[in-house]
Amino acid sequence: MAARRGERRLVIVGGGASGVAAFVAAVRYGVARSIDLVDPRGVGRGTAFAAKHPALLCNTSVETMSIVDDDPDDFLAYLQSIGVMATRDGFVSRAYVSGYLASRYDRYAALACASGIEHRLVTAAALRIERISASEYRVALENGMTLHATDVLICTGHGAPYVPDAVRPHLGQPQLFESLYPEGRVLAELDARSRVLVLGSRLSALDSALLLCAAGHSIDIVSPSGRLPAVRTATPRACPVPVDAAALAQVDLDSAAATLSWRLLRILARAARAVRERPLSAQVERAREPIERMRREAELARRGATDWQEILVAHMDAAQMRLRDEPLERQRHALAECSRVVGRYLFACPLQSADRLIEYAQAQRLTVRKATPAALDRGVRWTVRWNDGGLDEYDAIVCATGFCKAPLYASAHVIMLGEQAATAGASLRVGSDLRVSLPGLAYPERIWTLGLASQSGAPIVNAVYQAVRQAHELCQSWQAADAAVAPPRFVAEEAQ
Repeated sequence: MAARRGERRLVIVGGGASGVAAFVAAVRYGVARSIDLVDPRGVGRGTAFAAKHPALLCNTSVETMSIVDDDPDDFLAYLQSIGVMATRDGFVSRAYVSGYLASRYDRYAALACASGIEHRLVTAAALRIERISASEYRVALENGMTLHATDVLICTGHGAPYVPDAVRPHLGQPQLFESLYPEGRVLAELDARSRVLVLGSRLSALDSALLLCAAGHSIDIVSPSGRLPAVRTATPRACPVPVDAAALAQVDLDSAAATLSWRLLRILARAARAVRERPLSAQVERAREPIERMRREAELARRGATDWQEILVAHMDAAQMRLRDEPLERQRHALAECSRVVGRYLFACPLQSADRLIEYAQAQRLTVRKATPAALDRGVRWTVRWNDGGLDEYDAIVCATGFCKAPLYASAHVIMLGEQAATAGASLRVGSDLRVSLPGLAYPERIWTLGLASQSGAPIVNAVYQAVRQAHELCQSWQAADAAVAPPRFVAEEAQ
């Protein structure tokens, strides 16, 4: 049964973009008597946006970063208020997002106070969520505190860095970094003009190259594929052509991988061509050498010949709707094929970043190749033995192989959060409505997941605007349910 209006005691676990978006939505819709926001690092200090170096840009446009669902220009307004010249299509430093989240948290915390909503920011890690009854939960924190709630939102974001097998036995040794972040530590510990091996070739690897090459180091990027992200100039949310939902609905998700990939690519190719009557073959490059391919793709982007970027967001949303009610294994099969076909375009990098990387490559400070380390050995320097039998020496190694999902495990009455969760029980079940179900219990809990934490219920969630939409829709549904059982409660007007 839903908590009645004015009775809901809400705990939000996570103070990153998803958690702040949930806080903003809960305050705007006036759906809680009290809201506790819990994060050991405070507000806006998650891995994604804690980077301070100006070269590390968001890989999605300003218009996708607003945490106010019905105001896509809210982030743009914040940037303009602090003197940053930006456009809706622009890519800005990730450090600005951290400041934006803190600013909007402060604004809505003041609004909560003015509206009579009790609120606390609790700077501690949540360890577990204990079920007391069907409408009562206790959130246990690492500092010994417990928070009582009728409703809980899990907004935990990324987990620990993913570490390749060859690297794992050497963790803790000098000049070996399991992640680039926080970037200040890596820069402080590297010797001048180091030769650095970066494992991985996606966005974290590009961050590593941008940061380390700027500091005077020489970088080798390697991965099993040797493929870099594509290049784009925007990630518009509005699609200039209709999404062919009927074609997506007819795709057989159980078909063989090659057939599924071909059908997905045909749908995307038709949409991309419809934007400006330019065939998809004229919008992409297939050069085998990674830097040369990036150089050619940068030229396409500079000429405005990347119409595929106009359709990606809308088609990602449509794919989300197509997959969300499918069984988990079918989702995984389809997602693997989606990633293989469009992954490097979905996670493309800004043109500004590509131009800088190309400059570093031309100065012979950056190389990219297909390779996999078989073994590492630490002497005076790091010796890397490759799968093909070759050897190389490096001063330092940086893992840029992405992040694991934040672990969420459950027993009959407890959800475990954080790294200790892996031994706690079964993987958490999340429905397409984002509600959590505990093992052995017939009904879902009054516990929801948002953002990256919701991926087992919402299989394609990798952008801020998606988490914002989830928070908005959930709080809107709460408001509607509350209005059915109690008269409206005054909520102060939003700060201008």
